[in-house]
Amino acid sequence: MPIQYKLSKIENPQFAIIKEDEIENLNVDFEVNFSISSPVNSIRCSLKAVYKNGDDAVMQIVVNCYFTLSPESWQSLTNENKNIVIPKGFLQHLASITLGAARGIQFAKTESSELNKYIIPLVNLTATIKEDMVVEDAPQE
Repeated sequence: MPIQYKLSKIENPQFAIIKEDEIENLNVDFEVNFSISSPVNSIRCSLKAVYKNGDDAVMQIVVNCYFTLSPESWQSLTNENKNIVIPKGFLQHLASITLGAARGIQFAKTESSELNKYIIPLVNLTATIKEDMVVEDAPQE
């Protein structure tokens, strides 16, 4: 059964332009994290991107996307030990949606800045997210 879900909320808890002058070759460090909320059948994907000029941070963005699953889909992720097991392919998909949201937010927030020409690069999320997420002893409704 395919997992039924909806994107229920997008947050941008952090955005900062730290330095705009003397920008040369920027590198981007990524971090992707997931958490769940069993009472509301929700998965949060948090993406953090830090642009660096050498060792100096230039710009930073954090975006959280919340995905609500149907009760049937949530139940299908619960195994016989009452652990929640979220397949890596689904996590990669949610991270891809979050990455796209982060690109849009960053573009909008840098419109009047020289940093607008820097777009969050394509990321191979299959190389970043390699395992299913297992939440042991997840509280049940």
